[in-house]
Amino acid sequence: MNDRPTRIPQYQYLYEILRQQIIRGDFKSGDLLPSEKDLQNQFRLTQPTIRQALSLLVQDGYIRKHQGKGSIVQPLPIGLGVMSIVGRLANTGTSRRTERITTVILHKPHVQEFPEEVLFSPSEEDVKTGFYYLERVRAVDDEPVFFERLILPNRYLAGFSRQRLENRSLFDLLRTKYGLLVKGGEQKVLAAGADEKLARVLNVPSGSPVLRLDKRIDTNRSDFSFYSSLYARTDSFILHGRF
Repeated sequence: MNDRPTRIPQYQYLYEILRQQIIRGDFKSGDLLPSEKDLQNQFRLTQPTIRQALSLLVQDGYIRKHQGKGSIVQPLPIGLGVMSIVGRLANTGTSRRTERITTVILHKPHVQEFPEEVLFSPSEEDVKTGFYYLERVRAVDDEPVFFERLILPNRYLAGFSRQRLENRSLFDLLRTKYGLLVKGGEQKVLAAGADEKLARVLNVPSGSPVLRLDKRIDTNRSDFSFYSSLYARTDSFILHGRF
């Protein structure tokens, strides 16, 4: 564990190791992870650190804990930040498996003032430094589902505008590159009609109802929260998740 980036806590680094092993298929759905004792011996970490890493894997849907058995690997979650999606066959309520999530960046990160239309207010300190702003579209099996505006304070994010963001989890980037771990937040939900831009991006008729979720997303740094204004079409997919 000596090559662990100093900015990342030990439990978080172990979480990344185990998560990547699950994603690569080293541990498949239904497999048991090594016991807490085996992980302690392998990584020379304390039991509380091991349990913290495993709790994060449970929270993100990679494993479940079974009394008397241990940590059981789950089917890979299809995640979208603090939400996941389940496909739904039209007019049946029957779930279907979604295969592939892609992310297209419409506007690359650039520094600007905080957008007035977002339903949260930033801190005065953040206003002074400005914000990274970007827009992206996320699609499932090439069907656009989400249009999102993201606003991040211009601090702790050295070189952020140069990071590759296409087809990449923003939460993973913040966690692995900058040591920023999402801890929760607040969200506001309302209905909206798709204007011309939303209709074009989400491939729906103009004026179609879409779900709008504005979020303030808090991290392990008390002075770093970022913001999302997300528009979702829910005609083909059910949204679910923890926040």
